[in-house]
Amino acid sequence: MDVGKESIKLAVLNVKHLPPLSMTASKLMAAISDDEIDLKELAGIIDQDPGLAARIIGLANSAYFSQPTPVYSVEEAIIRVLGLNMVKSLALGITVAGAFEIDRCPRFDLAGYWFEALASGQLARSLVMAVSADARPDMNALYLGGLFHNLGTLLLVHVVGEAYSAVLEDLKKPEADLRTIERERLGIDHRTASGWLAEKWHIPPDIITMMTQLGNREYQGDLQTEMLLLNAAVYWVKDVRQGQVTPLAESPWLMSLAGLNKDRLSRIEETVLCQIDDLELVARQLA
Repeated sequence: MDVGKESIKLAVLNVKHLPPLSMTASKLMAAISDDEIDLKELAGIIDQDPGLAARIIGLANSAYFSQPTPVYSVEEAIIRVLGLNMVKSLALGITVAGAFEIDRCPRFDLAGYWFEALASGQLARSLVMAVSADARPDMNALYLGGLFHNLGTLLLVHVVGEAYSAVLEDLKKPEADLRTIERERLGIDHRTASGWLAEKWHIPPDIITMMTQLGNREYQGDLQTEMLLLNAAVYWVKDVRQGQVTPLAESPWLMSLAGLNKDRLSRIEETVLCQIDDLELVARQLA
């Protein structure tokens, strides 16, 4: 590795100026692992950050969720629209993403980042219902895994924004592979950065595994079903963004998953495709 790449890699892995998690984010991180937290307690945590509360209420009122009457409070958003676990994940995702500065990399598409995060999380969560009932994994963990799967990209943009602009320029070339370009340009890729950041912020171990093992066809650990579903969701969403729609039933990640309900897969795919435009509006709202 040349000196430039080594210095960039060290700058990322030894970053000192990354803000620590805010008090709100720290409380939300604890809430993710707390099955006993109730909606009033969660709403109280979010309400301590007026900006976060406004975004959660705004999401609940978005066309994506199609509410017939307006939502005026976080508590209402939890009860009527989003549910306790989705609000936990969304609030944490919004708060964590807010720790990064992306101004150094004007080429970075934050709305695109949010679209892939939200769509991957929602699709992975939905795919759980196509798995046989006796083998279904935790859909809430999968949603958070999808929401956080590209978190390392934000870290790279935050720390080495100018160098990352060159990565994004190279990505325009035919057949370009993001992680290969990152390693060639920076000496580190966003998946490695994701794992480092997740450990630094004490993100739950299962989510760290999802973040770091994404794309690994050789993975044989305890989260094998989760990884197959998450990979199918993430790569399907990426294809959709590029104008390619391959049926989920033909996803290579799902071929080895026994007992999958193909009819349910088709219905899930149809639903997500119908929601793409509304989801893009939500992503721009968060960017």
